[in-house]
Amino acid sequence: MRRIKKVGTPLLLMTLSSLLALGLAEAGLRLFRPVQYLKPPSRPTAPPSETLYRPSRVPGLSYEMIPGRSGTFEGMQVRTNRLGFRGPDPRPADPELFRIVALGDSFTFGFGVREEEAYPAVLERILNANRGGTAAKFEVLNLGVVGYGTRDEAAVLARRALDLEPRLVIIGYVLNDPEIDPRQSLHKYFDPPDWWRRSHVLRLLHLGWNWIDIWRFGGGDYLRYLHAPARQKWASVETAFHAIHQAAEARGMRVVLVIFPLVRWSGWAAYPYRDLHLQVAKSARQEGFETVDLLPVFARYAARDLRLSEQDDHPSPLAHELAARAIAEAAFPPEAPTP
Repeated sequence: MRRIKKVGTPLLLMTLSSLLALGLAEAGLRLFRPVQYLKPPSRPTAPPSETLYRPSRVPGLSYEMIPGRSGTFEGMQVRTNRLGFRGPDPRPADPELFRIVALGDSFTFGFGVREEEAYPAVLERILNANRGGTAAKFEVLNLGVVGYGTRDEAAVLARRALDLEPRLVIIGYVLNDPEIDPRQSLHKYFDPPDWWRRSHVLRLLHLGWNWIDIWRFGGGDYLRYLHAPARQKWASVETAFHAIHQAAEARGMRVVLVIFPLVRWSGWAAYPYRDLHLQVAKSARQEGFETVDLLPVFARYAARDLRLSEQDDHPSPLAHELAARAIAEAAFPPEAPTP
């Protein structure tokens, strides 16, 4: 008993001291240096009538757009159809209709540009203009949602897009798509928070560990860290690609993966992620996808003309048009018969 008391008393004191120190650190951070990293929001950022988003009813998705919205959101004129995606309602079933669905994030959604300027809408106009009098009609549905990653897009295909019976699936890939942590604002708000995210101290520790991982597996480059082979982030993309392949193969659908470069205001000199484009394209081809790398297309134009602004690297209307033309040429080359 004496030995237990001799060991237990210091251990208890150390435990209480550690808890007191953590409590003081937590209070200090909350009062003087709040840790915003992965912080769950405390309240809605906008009234329900002024938001585009709601918790998703689809397994595997944390949020989705609200059907039937029309108005100005985040400075853009946006309307959502009865399915909860940007654009008009799908057309009625028609044997002559060639339906295409475009999955992606804010690049596919068309953040910062008008509905008709986003590449899915431009692609539809191009394909129908090039029909050459044939009976085939093209419809391109924009299923892009701001903040989605590849894992989310696989869920959209399985739970929403397959019911539309598309004949071609386009996946818009951006180099931050392997993100599975709730870093973006919508995921921060809608993802069910892990218990530790409510603590400033634990979020700070996670931030420090995350920076160590970024240096270990990405050489200090966040995008390289996301694409580090055999790591959880990149594995989420490979798993999503495989799920998309299985769903498409079962329905006899073609899949085209479109890789968007990150356009830097300073220009194309020494673009650092060419190898990541090759890595993504290789993984996609292993799943039987066709691939379109937009880097060679975009690199022929001034980088400033392809961004919304110096502060915003979302594609400009010109970039959306170039993407649509590249997709049309790759998916439906002039020598190929019209479907």
